[in-house]
Amino acid sequence: MKKIPGTLYQIDIGRAKANRLKLKISYRNEIVIERTGLIEEEIIDIIQDLFEERDLSIPQNRIDWIVKEELKNLSTNQGVSFAENTVSEMLDEFGEAPAEEMKKIILTGLSNAGKTCIYERIFESKNPWELMHSAQTKGISYKEYKVGNVLKPIIWDLGGQQQYLDEYHGPLRKSIYQKASILLFVLDISDTERFEDAVKEFQWAADQIQSFNQDVELNIFLHKIDLIHDKAEIIEYLKRLFSKNISKKISFHPTSIFNESLFKAWSEIILQMAPKSKYINSILKQLKNHEGVSNVMVIEKSTGLACSSTLEESDEDIVIGMFSLLMVTIEKFRVKMQFDTFKELRLKSENNYILMIDVTADLFLVIILDTDTELKTNLIEDIYNKGKVITQQISKVWME
Repeated sequence: MKKIPGTLYQIDIGRAKANRLKLKISYRNEIVIERTGLIEEEIIDIIQDLFEERDLSIPQNRIDWIVKEELKNLSTNQGVSFAENTVSEMLDEFGEAPAEEMKKIILTGLSNAGKTCIYERIFESKNPWELMHSAQTKGISYKEYKVGNVLKPIIWDLGGQQQYLDEYHGPLRKSIYQKASILLFVLDISDTERFEDAVKEFQWAADQIQSFNQDVELNIFLHKIDLIHDKAEIIEYLKRLFSKNISKKISFHPTSIFNESLFKAWSEIILQMAPKSKYINSILKQLKNHEGVSNVMVIEKSTGLACSSTLEESDEDIVIGMFSLLMVTIEKFRVKMQFDTFKELRLKSENNYILMIDVTADLFLVIILDTDTELKTNLIEDIYNKGKVITQQISKVWME
């Protein structure tokens, strides 16, 4: 607590959840204002407004200095660092979640790799131009999202600046990596000078997370792939480089915020997290075997992520990504037009036919018809009716 010179007021600034601050202002040791969930600028405005209301003339630069001094001394006063305090709060909240919903993702990598952008693009529906000037993560950021009504990815976004990496390698190591299901390491594929540093950090993180969970999924996003010309060559090189001394399989995902690749990559992460996907896949295969059906997918509406698919790996990159973008666009249109929901959609061109059928409030079944088959009206209707039966089976599995 710090006395404001020339007044009988004292201010006390502490850490709140999600990298926010809390403010307490006292007058003659009695609290007159107590707020939480603030940023630095909001604290300054609150103090300034209070003094103006009470006709106290305190220069703006004086208030700025007092607040900055309090923030500078905050970690020392509390006896823990910003990152330590954040981790403590995150563990408290994480511990309250039901065990079956805890899907903890450790998102890490060196500074300026684009870590925060890769989930804000998907889960917060931000456009690429909104992400161009995103601020660097300070310490650790905690984000919880929903995919459908049963899956909750909990992302621990670790800031990549060296001062924070040093803290993660210290006493915070256990608190960060325990109970994690997914390691997602983001590499700026254009930052060739730091490849070796990135390899060391990835190998260290992989060792830590595997020491707590041998079944963890290891993923590397080869990010900013749009900046690279010889994509295939550098991807193969990086696969060899990062796989050295790692016995466990690593999933590599070339990604960019400017195309469908990020949706495809996140769909694979969701498939790793959702054990029900393999059961849904067996249901989808029943429909794929029907005459006239090429492939079948289940896509979550708000994010556009695929929760299950019969597509071959070689076809997934473009197809899933493009359908993801289509679903996000449809969902935005639905909200804008104030439609309750779409029960079905049919997309037809001269050579293609796609059926999209409502499964639940969160999911769509997508049926891609076979262009090599003569798609007569009665066959299309038969496929549609089979799709309706399949949606009931999927809904039951998904909701159980």
